[in-house]
Amino acid sequence: MRHAPAVLFTVLCCAAAAQTLDGINAPVSRTVTIPADEAAVTIVAAGSLDSTSQQVKEALQNAGLPNPTVVATGLGQDSSRYPPGSAQMIYSATVTIAAGSAIDTANRLEALRTHLVAPLQNLQYSIAFNASQAKVDAMRQTVLPQLMEESRKAAQSLAAVAGVKLGAVRSVSDSGGTYGLVLTSRVFGDFSSFLLGYPSALGSSGTQYTFYLNVVFATVP
Repeated sequence: MRHAPAVLFTVLCCAAAAQTLDGINAPVSRTVTIPADEAAVTIVAAGSLDSTSQQVKEALQNAGLPNPTVVATGLGQDSSRYPPGSAQMIYSATVTIAAGSAIDTANRLEALRTHLVAPLQNLQYSIAFNASQAKVDAMRQTVLPQLMEESRKAAQSLAAVAGVKLGAVRSVSDSGGTYGLVLTSRVFGDFSSFLLGYPSALGSSGTQYTFYLNVVFATVP
């Protein structure tokens, strides 16, 4: 039975609340795993010296890659043979696609890699799965109210120990950042073995993101 990837919540830590001259400082944080909904495609290609970025872009688009960003990064020799062959133009191409279309895109790129068209002379690629900014923003709206409640409870406990009452919120600040990648897939080569497609063939992939909230509460004697 196929199940939609679930959001996994893990509380990283609740930093110890502390009473300060300004009140009670109660920082908290939480790490969540946000399901991947994007796939970042990165391509390194080599072309003949008279090739152009536009020609490389058209070759990739003809292979099914939607509107890639292609830039020339330098010159190099063909290292696929020994001794190294003639000089080539080196290109970098990037594009972000829906995670669900990653396998089909990878198979198209593999077909292009094994049957190069002019002006391409070499091609390598990788695909990494991650959560989009929209997904991160939506999770933030869910997590921050929960962190606010955790912070308030921590501050109330410290206020009780200190023999004071908890007052109003004096300041709030929040931040966040990628903590790591969970089962993010960076895939190369032949994809014929992936018969079930994404996400079943790749497992539950996602981005670990940590949200931080720092709240300072006033105190009442």
